[in-house]
Amino acid sequence: MVNTTSSMARSPLVVALLLSLFLLSSLASSAVGWSRRGEEEEGDDERRRGRHGEGGRPYHFGEESFRHWTRTRHGRFSVLERFSDEPLVGAVGDYRVAVLEAAPRAFLQPSHYDADEVFYVKEGEGVIVLLREGRRESFCVREGDAMVIPAGAIVYSANTHSSKWFRVVMLLNPVSTPGRFEEYFPVGGDRPESFFSAFSDDVLQAAFNTRREELEKVFERQREGGEITTAPEEQVRELSKSCSRGGGSGSEWEIKPSSLTGKRPTYSNNHGKMFEIDGDECRHLRKLDMLVGLANITRGSMMAPSYSTRATKVAMVLHGSGYFEMACPHVSGGRSSERREREREQGRREEWGREEEEQEEEQHGGRQQKARRYHKVRAQVREGSVIVIPAAHPATFVAGDDENLSVLCFGVGANYDDKVFLAGRNSLLRQLDDPAKALVFGGSAAREMVDRVLAAQPEQIFLRGPHGRGGVSDA
Repeated sequence: MVNTTSSMARSPLVVALLLSLFLLSSLASSAVGWSRRGEEEEGDDERRRGRHGEGGRPYHFGEESFRHWTRTRHGRFSVLERFSDEPLVGAVGDYRVAVLEAAPRAFLQPSHYDADEVFYVKEGEGVIVLLREGRRESFCVREGDAMVIPAGAIVYSANTHSSKWFRVVMLLNPVSTPGRFEEYFPVGGDRPESFFSAFSDDVLQAAFNTRREELEKVFERQREGGEITTAPEEQVRELSKSCSRGGGSGSEWEIKPSSLTGKRPTYSNNHGKMFEIDGDECRHLRKLDMLVGLANITRGSMMAPSYSTRATKVAMVLHGSGYFEMACPHVSGGRSSERREREREQGRREEWGREEEEQEEEQHGGRQQKARRYHKVRAQVREGSVIVIPAAHPATFVAGDDENLSVLCFGVGANYDDKVFLAGRNSLLRQLDDPAKALVFGGSAAREMVDRVLAAQPEQIFLRGPHGRGGVSDA
């Protein structure tokens, strides 16, 4: 009997084939694992595509869309998946949303990002220390504060409260690679690792004029515990002694925290309050072409349908629950998700909306006409939900009947933005003149009805919601 195994083992061709299969299997296994900074993996892209158009996608993101970059018993740092769907990538595809949560007396190791950061303190209080422009700046921050940290500034911070968590929501704008940012630690051990460990011994010894052994003790052999550790109460008190609420003068950035909720509301009535800080009040926001806003909507109330002329809004629900609705010309159901997948696999990279226009064109009098159709994007929202509202898209938020709804908003492209309200006392549609009304709506009888409809809502910006109406007001 022929020894098949022995013959196969002696065949160079078979050995090469088995070796190739083994290498391919190893590569596939390593590709499956999700790395700490590998949130852009293809699996996430496939999952996003499969959910396209469902539950408000690609404009609504739930807690399942976040990934933990750092997670210890003292705190967490979570980052939202990239805005990689076609309707969003052009406006906010370079930006990332992140959430930092630090336990009482937690300390965050010194590091810097290759990204500009705009943050809002959702809960708690803390001290934030910036090392930049050859000096140290220490700031006391608390719930309701907004602040900018420029790319490259070395930052360390601590939760100064003895029993409350310190929670921060941030929007980051990477400056090195669009849509991707990294964190760099000068001091570390096994985790985090010091970036100095990547340099050769000769370079480090020459740069610091110090022996390698001493450099290792300083930068690379610090106590373990991760990027977020705990600090003794007396050390937290020492960190807090030098912190202030103001920024230095004469600096291009002039960094300082601004209290969003401590200022006078931009608008307020029984149905809600709106707060905003823009580039006119904060020049480092103007440099980034951004604004920070907060809408506190009373339970059972809603925001009037509106749109932004230039800014794309990246919003996060801080507290409460409800839902949002938006009119969108992009998500139309014209193509199934399966067909979208086939097109991607075939390498087709059509400009968004071009094929929809071709499909919806209709023959009329020998000419091509595009059917104007809009898709209702709607999703239930709750604490932690992220919603993206592109410029010019009419949208609204509605608070639930049981609790108020608080929505934080980062406006991208906000320097020359204007907010247009479509219903209520300040509706822009009320500025239509009579000749235009006659042409648009018909004769004088129809015009009178139009006037009644546009004037029927006595409130503006924040209105009574659909569940709390109990009938149409005669006011």
